[in-house]
Amino acid sequence: MRNKLEKYDKLITAVLVIVAFVLGIGYWFAEEKSEPVYLSKIDQLMFDQDNKAPKFVLTLPDKLVASNHHEDNFVDDISEDSPPAADTEIKEFSLEAILKGVPNLSTLPGKTPTQQLDYIIPDESLVEITEDGLTLPKISEDGRKPWSEYGVPVTVQPNFKKVTVVIAGLGFDDNAVNKVAEAFNSEVSMSFSPYTPKPTEAITTARTAGHETYMDLLLASKDFLKEDTGPLSVNLNLSADSVMERLRKTLNKSAPIGGVIIRDGRADAENQAVLNGLLGEIRNRGLLIVDATTDTFLPQTDVPGLSRRKADIVIDKDMLKDDIEKLLVTAENIAFDKGQVLIVVDPKPLAIMSVYDWIQTFSPQISYEEAKTVEISKPFALVPLSNLVVE
Repeated sequence: MRNKLEKYDKLITAVLVIVAFVLGIGYWFAEEKSEPVYLSKIDQLMFDQDNKAPKFVLTLPDKLVASNHHEDNFVDDISEDSPPAADTEIKEFSLEAILKGVPNLSTLPGKTPTQQLDYIIPDESLVEITEDGLTLPKISEDGRKPWSEYGVPVTVQPNFKKVTVVIAGLGFDDNAVNKVAEAFNSEVSMSFSPYTPKPTEAITTARTAGHETYMDLLLASKDFLKEDTGPLSVNLNLSADSVMERLRKTLNKSAPIGGVIIRDGRADAENQAVLNGLLGEIRNRGLLIVDATTDTFLPQTDVPGLSRRKADIVIDKDMLKDDIEKLLVTAENIAFDKGQVLIVVDPKPLAIMSVYDWIQTFSPQISYEEAKTVEISKPFALVPLSNLVVE
């Protein structure tokens, strides 16, 4: 009996040992499975809950040192006196350096006007005062037209190409008007937004500096949810009377204007009759138009006797510096090919500064005889807008 009990004791002991072993193996696997997986040693150090010695604390050096080591290899000690790697260049940034890279019209230098205009204020014979008190341009009784009377012809040497620049959309910022008028050659023309708060003062400032002056004619936006051109924009889907009313409000200025710069918007065959009436009214008032739209419909609209010109290049407000520089190269090629080029520029500081710098690269005009002995890299001559219009 005693032997049987001893056998049972051994059997029970063996079972308990086996059970304990199995439980131990299970617990070990459970611990391994629940161990978090770290993406790197940094994560492991950050989330380790054990009370590690200070040598495990991760600190970042004050200066970065170039290293080709793998990301898992850490530098235990970086001396403050250690020089940076030879191929590492430490760049220091300052507010002054940053501001130098930002286009700023205030940095444009002033200059003496390069031409003078006959009219700083309107010629009374070229003005109509309507019954409702509007001041509108008109053809004089002896047939003189505002676009030619308020312009100025210039002489260009025969070996030079004509370049016309119109800076449009001006008027909201008095300082910008003043800087553009003072800095640019007088042969650069200026056009003003119909929403200019003080149009008479702005136009007078420009003309005093010798610049021909015009008004922007805004067509209704193609996507009014993205861009609203406002209550003075010409919506050709409206009635002819409504379109004429908006045109007259745009032209209602107590200062000399020679015509309109038509900006991009909705114009298609569905409103052909209204568009013809609009352009006819502009012609009847002795004004010129510049088509600065991207559509092909407006140039196809024939209005006999209308003084007009299609813009070759339009630099809008959304263009980057590289885009602007490419367009200016294109402008040079057009000038070489056709003998003239017309550029319309939005009043974004980047665009204005880029065009200003480009103009400074023009070669000075010299006579044909002088040109035989002098190499001319850029034979371009600025001319006002009225010099490129064809009636």
